[in-house]
Amino acid sequence: MKKHLKWNTKCKLCFLPSLIGTAVFFVVPYMRVLYYSLIDNQFRRNFVWFDNYIKTLTNKYFLLSLKNSLLLIAIAVPILMVLALVISLALSYGIKWVRKTRFAFVLPMVIPTASIVLIWRSVFADSSTALPIYLLFIWKNIGICIVLLTAAFTSIEGSVFEAARLDGANSLILHTKITIPMVAPTVFFTALLSIVNSFKIFKESYLFYGTNYPPDHSYTLQYYMNNNFLKLDYQSLATSAVLTSILVFGIVMSGIFIQRRFDR
Repeated sequence: MKKHLKWNTKCKLCFLPSLIGTAVFFVVPYMRVLYYSLIDNQFRRNFVWFDNYIKTLTNKYFLLSLKNSLLLIAIAVPILMVLALVISLALSYGIKWVRKTRFAFVLPMVIPTASIVLIWRSVFADSSTALPIYLLFIWKNIGICIVLLTAAFTSIEGSVFEAARLDGANSLILHTKITIPMVAPTVFFTALLSIVNSFKIFKESYLFYGTNYPPDHSYTLQYYMNNNFLKLDYQSLATSAVLTSILVFGIVMSGIFIQRRFDR
């Protein structure tokens, strides 16, 4: 019994540095951001409660950035997932020409963003839509999606399919009753990861347009927060950061809820 308690204590001590780091670098700063979103300014520091949130939610630039960020998720993420699924299936089935080019799908993860943006600017110099940013997001993130999905497909043991074929299952049943349910958790995780990564496209977009004020179709939440930071408007910055974190949290929790419902 004493050994068991000592082992549990050692495990807790191993987690302690990680918990301290999370508290110092994430929890405490977030509480400070939340505090700034509830006061009038950083000098008088009078509580105005939800006034900053009302102003932000009625700000046309915030609404524009929110719309563009959601459009990026609604358009680019499904395309990314479909392409990653198709390529992963091709890799798991051993299609030769796809396997020979598999290194190209991982290449975007190691190439510096600045060098890619130079190519993108020359190719899409006359573009008047958000298409270059959507394609850049897909190109940068397809590698990790393919790695995760291919690992899920190849982890399914061949004996499972053999047993199903002996029971008379055809190809359609094999995919709908075996493959899809077994890889569904990985697909949901990959989709959530892609959604979270869509909020990290600011660096690429900023380098592509080279300005703090891109065209309206590419003005995302990251631009809105960055511009408020440059203007030292900490209340608007903090408020938009809290709203963005709530949005991301809501999307992630919705995905987890759907996954659990699907597993049942």
